[in-house]
Amino acid sequence: MFLLRRLRPDPNSPLVRLSFIHFARWTVVKRIPHNEGQPREKLRYKHLFFESNFNGGWEEYIDAFSHILTAGMTKLWGSSYGFPKPLPTAPFKDYIRRNEIEASHFYSAYPDATKSMVSAALDLDQKLAAFKARACDLEPEQFSREWRAFLTDVQADL
Repeated sequence: MFLLRRLRPDPNSPLVRLSFIHFARWTVVKRIPHNEGQPREKLRYKHLFFESNFNGGWEEYIDAFSHILTAGMTKLWGSSYGFPKPLPTAPFKDYIRRNEIEASHFYSAYPDATKSMVSAALDLDQKLAAFKARACDLEPEQFSREWRAFLTDVQADL
């Protein structure tokens, strides 16, 4: 499932549309690497880790995930030990609190921008480059019409 999503991302998926998310990823851990001087540790089961950075408060973030991605979360975590389902949110939040590991730090190239904002800026940059290439030989009146059409076309990315 993870490989399929990586190879064929869905730009209309509810997760992608949650604009307050900076970063999200899932990792399946099958074994823990052995370090010299420590006993070998064998996992009885695979562990699924979810990492995420987001704008806003934790409560609102979990509420949005629970209400928007209900079916997807149930499919993904449904077989996880103790998973209570995403709705109602109170038991789900308790489950997360029991299993979460808070990050002590993380790096963000654009700390005030969400993933959606960065994606829109990159799309706009490509569209603007294409417009510039088309517009260099236009007469003033035609440029004015093309510029207004361009602005109308890209206003969702602004």
